[in-house]
Amino acid sequence: MTQTEQAKAAKKFSEDWKDKGYEKGESQKFWLDLLCNVFGIKDFANFVYFENQIKEKFTDKTITNFIDIYIPSTKVMIEQKSIDKDLREPIRQSDGTLLNPFQQARKYISGLPLSQHPRWVVTSNFKSFLVYDMENLEK
Repeated sequence: MTQTEQAKAAKKFSEDWKDKGYEKGESQKFWLDLLCNVFGIKDFANFVYFENQIKEKFTDKTITNFIDIYIPSTKVMIEQKSIDKDLREPIRQSDGTLLNPFQQARKYISGLPLSQHPRWVVTSNFKSFLVYDMENLEK
């Protein structure tokens, strides 16, 4: 894909997804559209993984959480939210805690083997993207 073709695809993607953003029903379509049609990923079935299970063990129970999107080859973890969510504000979790999407992703990372820790964490609400370099986090 040439730069001109990619720019045209990115513009179409932006237009197609304007004002859309239901987390549960559109996240996978959104990311497949972006990765395949804008970034040119061909074999997405072996490139991106959706809803990876993470087990969080407590003394009396185990809770299953789900990583929205994980891309092993690029060490990218994505935490997707609906369009109306502020990526910097805390959101009530299923266990009652309040975490912003980045904090939620960090919690999931702690449940992964070290070899699977992402280098990059991306949080998105369909209209905005925040990208965190886990090796160079600002204190």
